[in-house]
This record gives sequence, C-alpha cells and structure tokens, in this order.
Amino acid sequence: MDAQQLVTEFLASAHGQEAVQALGAQGISAPDAQQLLGNATEAVHAHVDEQSPGLMGEHAGKSFFAGLAAGLLRGDGFFKSLVDGGEGIVSGRVAESLAARAGLDPSTASTVAAAATPYILGFLKERFS
Repeated sequence: MDAQQLVTEFLASAHGQEAVQALGAQGISAPDAQQLLGNATEAVHAHVDEQSPGLMGEHAGKSFFAGLAAGLLRGDGFFKSLVDGGEGIVSGRVAESLAARAGLDPSTASTVAAAATPYILGFLKERFS
C-alpha cells in the first residue's frame, strides 16, 4: 500500500476522525489537523519502509525508554510498559517528521505526535490484523 492511500484511508476512518477531534482539543483547526495527521501517517509509513538508520530510527533508545519509564511510573506493569516504549519510538519518529515536514517547533511537534500516534497505531493494528 502506498503512503497516500494509507493517509486517505486513515483520515476517512473512525480513528482518523477521533485524531482530528483530539488535535482540535489542542486548539488545532480541522484542516490543519488533517494536514498534520497526513504528515504523521506518512512518517509512520516511511518508518516501516526505511532501511537506514535502522527500523527504530536514530533516537530509538531515548524514545523507547521514555515510553517504558512512563508506563512503569503509571503502574501499567512491565509488558504494557513495553508496548508504551514501542509507541514512544513511533511517536518520536512522527515528531521528527512533523518538525521537518510541517515546520513545527520541537515542542509542538512532540505534542501533536503524542496526540496523533495512538490513533494511527490503532488504525494500523485494526487494518492489518
């Protein structure tokens, strides 16, 4: 599946609409949210397809351990915290992409990525399971 088809399907899905609403709660207009979510979905697609710098990206350890630590501190347990760590990796990649492609400052890119990534991953899990 190409990236544009994935973006179109995601934005038309319930997950995509919920993501638009979540970004709207952060003060982002619906058209801007759709554009940011398109960029974020393309980043996830590229993350899966790319060869270098490795599947998890340059800052994978930092993102993984941040997610793992957050899960453990919330009391999610070790295995759920591992999932949180994996989401942290993808969220870090989405934030990097949003900063580069959409010109967002790192703080805003991280906020958008944190809000959008669970919806994108939920869509992908449902779509490809």
